[in-house]
Amino acid sequence: MSGAVTDRLDWLPKLLVLSDFGGDWKAYIDAAYDGFAEDFIRSTPELFGKIVKSKRYVSYNGQDHSFWHCIEESADGPKSEENRIPKIGLIERIRWPRPIIEHVSSSSDVLAWTETVHGRGAKDRLHLFVPDEDYCVVLDPRGRGEDGKPSYYYLWTTFLCESERQHQKLLRRYERGRKKN
Repeated sequence: MSGAVTDRLDWLPKLLVLSDFGGDWKAYIDAAYDGFAEDFIRSTPELFGKIVKSKRYVSYNGQDHSFWHCIEESADGPKSEENRIPKIGLIERIRWPRPIIEHVSSSSDVLAWTETVHGRGAKDRLHLFVPDEDYCVVLDPRGRGEDGKPSYYYLWTTFLCESERQHQKLLRRYERGRKKN
């Protein structure tokens, strides 16, 4: 658990830091959204030949739901959609999801697995975890092509592991998911 981009992960962009904006929260969020929009709205990455889209309905402040879901966490636990609050560590890494998506096939630094999550019914989600940075991107596969594979993906959320216990739990989830697939 390092928290800083290593030389081996030089394909990850530098962190977006609030102090670079003189502590101006609005300017910081606007810059974060502009980066997100560049990566997921004005253009789209591909994963396994399928596009990865932002969830385009507006969530807050005229900005996409996926953006806010990638920079916020629930104050009431991971399953709650109420009382979500911005998290600096996630905002700093808002430019990371796209390169992680684009490097999953070519980098052993990104662990990928499909996992069934339960909420309103069971749903498979694709997790892309960078263990050296304790950062995970979650994608929601949508549609089915003729090959039975997803037609496209939604960028669903991102999160940081904040403890060694959580890090180890995610590695165990990866091992389970890898065996299942």
